[in-house]
Amino acid sequence: MDSMSSMSMQMTFYWGKASEILFKGWPGTQTGMYILALIVVFALAMLVEWLSYLEFIKYGWHRVTVGLVQTFKHGIRVGLLYLVMLAVMTFNVGVFIAAVAGHTVGFLFFGSRVFS
Repeated sequence: MDSMSSMSMQMTFYWGKASEILFKGWPGTQTGMYILALIVVFALAMLVEWLSYLEFIKYGWHRVTVGLVQTFKHGIRVGLLYLVMLAVMTFNVGVFIAAVAGHTVGFLFFGSRVFS
């Protein structure tokens, strides 16, 4: 029980590079690794948006094949979405901004009609 009481978890938003995102000890305390972590969260959020609007089902495919492909795509998308959510749950403001910006830019490129 003593080991549990010595562990603390941030429960309010904070700004700083000293945080753990997704994996123990990552990104550490180095500024470059923190920036890399923000880029990874941004890219994951964009990937989620890309998968949300991706249509690659070919006309004439069997219904079962279409259903399996859609199910696999949905599973991958939800798994990545949960990774982004877990990253945001660190309560780091930089991670939160990276996730929201990734979803926003991803929607701009893949969901809106700006580039279609």
